[in-house]
Amino acid sequence: MKLLVAILPVVFMIHDFEEIIMFKPWLAKNREELKSRFPKVEQFMAKNHLFDFSTSTFAIAVMHEFILISAANFTSLIFNNYSLWFAAFIAFSIHLLIHAGQWIIYRKYVPVIITSFLALPYCIYTFIQFIQFTEMSPVKLLLWAFIGIIATVLSFFPAFFLARKFHYWQNIKII
Repeated sequence: MKLLVAILPVVFMIHDFEEIIMFKPWLAKNREELKSRFPKVEQFMAKNHLFDFSTSTFAIAVMHEFILISAANFTSLIFNNYSLWFAAFIAFSIHLLIHAGQWIIYRKYVPVIITSFLALPYCIYTFIQFIQFTEMSPVKLLLWAFIGIIATVLSFFPAFFLARKFHYWQNIKII
């Protein structure tokens, strides 16, 4: 079980490497289609300057999430209490399912789907093993899952705040 817990940040980064690498070129190729098929999504992305983000800017947001998931992971391993890890794990697993939904709705490649499908078996297997391993009650599992989802959603605000700050810094030609 400890190995399955320990590799969560690795699985997260393998998934997010696809997102980091493919995000910018995919947006450039698909912006017009997004605009015609999903105008509200395209408007949201334009309003938040996501089309302007460089690969390194987007990586700042991913780094923020990686630090949080790693902190939850290592804290759980050090203190032998897996509640915080479970919260992060469930949020990541749901994140993958959301990507699968995006792929189903878009009906063609989105820059997260290959590694989402590769990571889902790890999530399913780990979830089954954790349920057999844990002494947490179903109510506690649901509570920690809820905490993980809320914490993840709230973490997007500082992640993209930092990305915007980096984007500004990068574009005033300090580099």
